[in-house]
Amino acid sequence: EIWQVAEVFDAYQERYLALMNKSGVNYIQIFHNHGKGAGASLAHPHSQILAIPVISPYIELELFGAERYYKSNKRLVYGIITEYESENKKRVVFENEHFVAFCPFASRAAFEIWIVGKRTNPYFERITEEEKFALAEVMQKALFTIYDGLNDPAYNFYIHTAPCDGKEYPHYQWHIEILPHTALWAGFELSTGIEISTIQPEIAAEYLRSRLAIKH
Repeated sequence: EIWQVAEVFDAYQERYLALMNKSGVNYIQIFHNHGKGAGASLAHPHSQILAIPVISPYIELELFGAERYYKSNKRLVYGIITEYESENKKRVVFENEHFVAFCPFASRAAFEIWIVGKRTNPYFERITEEEKFALAEVMQKALFTIYDGLNDPAYNFYIHTAPCDGKEYPHYQWHIEILPHTALWAGFELSTGIEISTIQPEIAAEYLRSRLAIKH
């Protein structure tokens, strides 16, 4: 049920708010591992939240890229991406009034899905109640397509949000990234950090959409 998924995001938000102002906390990472291949250590579904004193290199890159793009173009890069994907539709898996789930251009992994909000908001903890239910719907649809279309693979999802270090990050946009494990990393991937994907994101999205169409 969508309300049950929304309750999970309620819990994420409550724990985030409880941790963000503690001394020495500059970033809070929320993530979920599904299946042994994704590092899940317990059989039952569970998520984890870690409050850390540093900002990860991945987030630093996203923050820097968003700021650099704005300085060069005077537009918010995540807003442009979301608008384009919503209008173009080819990489969209599912969307509603508040969020869009899509297979990103140059995906790092086959069938990777991003969920991005249509309202500019760098901070996950500032999500509204209405947005929580809309996010729950999109998340439920996205995870169903992975479960049904890829035969319940191992996957990770995590929330990327602006740091809670007291600084402002107006050019950023919080979002969720879902990474199914459909292939093993071998020599090339391990030596370069670049995964060889066997499917284009447009084709991946079309296939995942088809699973929703069959369900309904």
